[in-house]
Amino acid sequence: MYLRSVGLFVILFSAPVSASAECKQSPFSLKLPTQRMDERLQNLAHQTGCFVEVDPALLGTMKAPAVSGVLTPRQAFSRSLKRSGLRYRFVKDHWKITSQSQTTDHPIHDSFVQPW
Repeated sequence: MYLRSVGLFVILFSAPVSASAECKQSPFSLKLPTQRMDERLQNLAHQTGCFVEVDPALLGTMKAPAVSGVLTPRQAFSRSLKRSGLRYRFVKDHWKITSQSQTTDHPIHDSFVQPW
């Protein structure tokens, strides 16, 4: 019984902590090697503290180029997605990755796009 209680306590109190991470927009030091695009987006999510919304089917076997320097999140996404056919934007409180040919955005949802 004690182990179940401890496990439940950890689950209940660890979720709010990870969900409350601040989504940074300021420059940060970055050094990432050439890697799969899904790995790159996961790394950027961790380093910026921002949720990244993407359909994994869009990524396929894409590779992201090596990126390094002191960059803003926007610069990091720009350099990572260069020549990939993907586009990025900050929507309300997270980054959204879509294909350049995708036009399924809802007009009300687009009203939350941040200018930076």
